[in-house]
Amino acid sequence: MTVLALTAGGCLRGAVAANGPAHDSWAQDDETSRLSAAERARRAGAGPLIPPDVAPLVLLHAFPLSSQMWGPMVAQLPELPILMFDLPGAGASPIIEPPAVRTAALAVIESLRALGVSQAFVVGVSMGGYVAMSVLREAPDLLAGIILMHTKAVADDEAARAARLDVARRVLATGSVEELRPMASKMVSAVSQATQPDLVGMIERWIDQATPAGVAWAQEAMAGRPDSMMALRAAGLPTTIMAGAEDPFAPVSQAEAMAEAIGWHSSLVVISDVAHLSPLEASNVTARIVREAYRNAVDW
Repeated sequence: MTVLALTAGGCLRGAVAANGPAHDSWAQDDETSRLSAAERARRAGAGPLIPPDVAPLVLLHAFPLSSQMWGPMVAQLPELPILMFDLPGAGASPIIEPPAVRTAALAVIESLRALGVSQAFVVGVSMGGYVAMSVLREAPDLLAGIILMHTKAVADDEAARAARLDVARRVLATGSVEELRPMASKMVSAVSQATQPDLVGMIERWIDQATPAGVAWAQEAMAGRPDSMMALRAAGLPTTIMAGAEDPFAPVSQAEAMAEAIGWHSSLVVISDVAHLSPLEASNVTARIVREAYRNAVDW
């Protein structure tokens, strides 16, 4: 089945065959590149990109990366209908004002509805988890289930919020995202670095593709995000919480607190020897967990 990569505004960034790499076959300044995926299909006389009775697997990426981070995991899920979004200011997505996690969530919701999607199974990692929780708050009926990877439901405290805003100011002032490169070695565990020696370099290259404006947007959005514990508890939605045993950004204790708050309709999975990016560090294990959770929540 075809995998679609979309911007937050619903424009088709590229297509990823289940057994092949991503490709972008149009010029970025071409008029059609600014059309929504739904509109492009309509103009081509094609049917809906996602059949109305199908709940797609929606993937929301980590900061400061883009949807390309999902490649290794997606390659192991060839049977599932998948939509990958670039969040505002990341990858091929333009910045959407105001800078807020809710802004990103509303863009994703609008895109899904434009594609005729009535229900979706959403997976968010890190910042993508914040956006997934915002989708839950804004459109709970849209979700068939949710997986929250390496993320937190609590809002930032004052110190963390100030640190994010400082990063936003610095990258805009310097016109560079160089200061984010050290994140690459922190996002993956020592074991992952030993067994996949090219992984840190690949993540560094992806970080280099980020723009100062996009990084600043994301930091401001994350700094202002609300607490989502109550929304998760009230949703009654099948929820899988995933954590890396070595994650310095979203420790296991945060995942445990989320699972406890959600209650009986949650499951907690802690992956050993993994830090912040299990779809890259342990793509086979992560794909297996995602497949099982999706099939349990969706009649597939």
